[in-house]
Amino acid sequence: MPTSYEHRSENIVHCYASGNYTFQETYNNYKAALSDPKSAGGVNLLMDVRNSEETRTSREMNLIAGLFSKSPNFLGRCAILVSRESMVRFGLARMLSIFAEMQNMEFLAFYDEDEALAWLAQSKFPRKNQHQTQH
Repeated sequence: MPTSYEHRSENIVHCYASGNYTFQETYNNYKAALSDPKSAGGVNLLMDVRNSEETRTSREMNLIAGLFSKSPNFLGRCAILVSRESMVRFGLARMLSIFAEMQNMEFLAFYDEDEALAWLAQSKFPRKNQHQTQH
């Protein structure tokens, strides 16, 4: 299965994407992970794309960020695990992190899984109220 997810860590959903898959498959995987009853207490996410062979458009990356920002179960932090050998995947992760930042979320790219999990476990990201106005 090219996309999947599992609840392996407390308050962290691990999402995997490997090989070839469509945008809709990955979008549906993230949607299922966020709406899973095990995510109801609030989760951050580890997005493992080290074995992915796909690329995404900026529009698709913005749609993914939007999905996360609308989820009441998402706490606001996502660690994107990329391979050191794929600068394309790292660039896509950075693009996604920019779209996420524009929606008051924090997404960071990592090469090391232990570092990514440690960052996610540090604390719950204090999401700003999306309806709050700034003066």
